[in-house]
Amino acid sequence: MMHVLTLWLPSDFQRRGTQFPGIAVFAGEGQFADDCKSPIPSAESGDLFLRDLAATEDHPGLLRRRDVIDGEFALLWLTAEELAAGPTPPHPDLRTQCENVDESEGANAWDNVEPTIDIWLIPRGDPNAGKAPVELSGDEVGADGYVNPSTGGSGLEDWADPLFALSHLGGTAFPVQGMPDGLTPWYLELEEISGLNFGGDGNAQIDLESDTFDWACG
Repeated sequence: MMHVLTLWLPSDFQRRGTQFPGIAVFAGEGQFADDCKSPIPSAESGDLFLRDLAATEDHPGLLRRRDVIDGEFALLWLTAEELAAGPTPPHPDLRTQCENVDESEGANAWDNVEPTIDIWLIPRGDPNAGKAPVELSGDEVGADGYVNPSTGGSGLEDWADPLFALSHLGGTAFPVQGMPDGLTPWYLELEEISGLNFGGDGNAQIDLESDTFDWACG
């Protein structure tokens, strides 16, 4: 999988407790993979990649997600020590020494390397901060006061326009299609950054409380 981002979270977004103050997000692509050709990891294999794969262990903070077209995603809850250690490069690419070839046409740790850059959080004025996003129409208001960013037509309210198409934590959600069920105030909305493929002009919502995950394209 390709590393997307690592983020030290504000205290109210640390939904797994203060022992896990941050997250890392990874993305793969399985929609073109042929399950019949999937190699089977084995400690006895003569294939170095399959031996290495058999020896791997899931990270204790791992949450796997697969979308409706079999794209693979992962969220890791990280400790302060892991966050402080900084970026870790992937193992050497042992696929070059074996017969198995990646035919998924998708993102992975070796073939889709994006430059590592710093990201940071900045506060923004958002009347929906701390509220769970819900689908609304017109002047309708959500049960906890969540307000509609749309003008009712194809435009956005003046306060919502500068918030649009920016990756963010919580507040107003801008799903490209329908609002995902199960979102809480503690979610991450991601635009198509860092090599992500949400179908073009798409975005995703990853909830840190309910584990809801969804993405859609325009």
